[in-house]
Amino acid sequence: MLPCIASRKRTPIIRPCAVPPGSNSDRLLEIKSEIESFLRQQPDALMLEAGEEIIDLSSAECRVSIEYGKLLLEAWDGSRSLVRRIEDIACRDQNQLGLFVRKPGGRETIVLNLCASQSAAAGSPQDARHALRRDLTAYLRKHFPEYHLERVSNRSDRARSFSAWHTRGVARRGRSAWAFIGLGASEPFAAADAALAYGLNWLDWVREKSENCAISGLKLFLPHDAIPLTALRASQLDRSLNIEIFAWPSTGAPEPLKSGEFINAATRLTPRRDATQWMARHHDFLRGIFGESLDRVDLVPGAAANTLSFRARGLEIARMEGQVAPRFYWGIEGNTRTYEPSSHEDFKNFLDHVFTKRDAKNKDTTHEIYRLQPERWLESLLVNDLSKLDPALRAEPVYSQVPAFAGADRGVVDILGISKEGRLAVVELKLHEEITLPLQGLDYWLRVKWLNDRGEFGKHGYFPGLEISPAPPLLYLVSPAFRFHPANEKIIRYFDHSVEVMMVGINQQWRNGIKALFRKQMKCKG
Repeated sequence: MLPCIASRKRTPIIRPCAVPPGSNSDRLLEIKSEIESFLRQQPDALMLEAGEEIIDLSSAECRVSIEYGKLLLEAWDGSRSLVRRIEDIACRDQNQLGLFVRKPGGRETIVLNLCASQSAAAGSPQDARHALRRDLTAYLRKHFPEYHLERVSNRSDRARSFSAWHTRGVARRGRSAWAFIGLGASEPFAAADAALAYGLNWLDWVREKSENCAISGLKLFLPHDAIPLTALRASQLDRSLNIEIFAWPSTGAPEPLKSGEFINAATRLTPRRDATQWMARHHDFLRGIFGESLDRVDLVPGAAANTLSFRARGLEIARMEGQVAPRFYWGIEGNTRTYEPSSHEDFKNFLDHVFTKRDAKNKDTTHEIYRLQPERWLESLLVNDLSKLDPALRAEPVYSQVPAFAGADRGVVDILGISKEGRLAVVELKLHEEITLPLQGLDYWLRVKWLNDRGEFGKHGYFPGLEISPAPPLLYLVSPAFRFHPANEKIIRYFDHSVEVMMVGINQQWRNGIKALFRKQMKCKG
């Protein structure tokens, strides 16, 4: 992606300046107003950093707010979210608004561009999407001439959760029809990851609106790279649901994917790593570094046998590498340094700072250390007692960030627990609305089921002393009570009956203590 082309008449770049806290509220309100005005005029703007697209607002949500004297820009879609602290306006014109921003924990000021989609250089996402719609409709008319194409669009409709990534429509013949959705090869991974979710959402909406027409199923036209994941997910949907997947682009006659051609759930599991082995070997060394603070951090062994992560409420603050001659590093998000005896006082001050800021009682909720990796914070609380989600689950043992490799693809299960009846429980966490939540949870459910069918967990040291049931795992989808995406329940209902799903809504103030506000056992159609 090339940077946006701006018009020749531009206001001069303004250098960000440091303003004492409390004296810049009027300036922040001015900047906030200007950003919101630009977004009202350009609701499908692209967000770019260093000339690379990071989020397309035509299929994402965005919020600008002032919190504790800081101007924050938050944006999120089905696959990612970001937060930037805005310092000032960098440049502006009719089609572009440049902002001086900082990433969470970042020390350097960078420029983020809000760029009107039509002002992007040739080959922009908007151009590619128009081309996809044109080419796909021409292809369908050629190969399905007896069908009339209806409702064809690639416009974003946030109210109905229709994405600009995909071209969607209906092919109708008399009183029978099928829905379709297409995706271009130039779209980001997030679009491929969400293809089936948006497809099922479209199918559900079309069936609801088509009173005098039977919608037989869904056809997906996808780039080759998007097919394996989509096919694997589709294998666990309702058996009566007629889903066909086609490779796109294609010049020949449509040939749907053969059943099982891309479906491969083969997965390998890393052995369970135990932090007690590290403590037994390096207790004096670690106690000398951390002092009493060692009891306040969580020790999380890495997937590799020679790494150990030290975390404060889910946030990695230090790492040790090597069992024989260990090397110790401390810091946050890439801003790390090697521990030296001469830096011991700096390290102690760093620990005090982290424990103060990453605390539920901290009133400065906009501080970077407080805001970083919130899902890991939630995860760390659940690992201590999973029964808070559901009394049917054992409080322990519970494993977080369990690596499960499928070929070269490394998947990480947020939380893996076990019920009191011995059934494995896969827990997927999300703090923002994401249409892909059920299918991402299904990804890990598939891996855990494949491993459990072969007795891999017992072989690799998980759940020692417990009898693991051969029954399919349970799938828990966890989010703050009002943050589930409206399409999540629709998608879950298309799952095969073998996938037992529990939606758990927790309190918004979960940092102060997790409370399950509701538990909803979902009924699948299969």
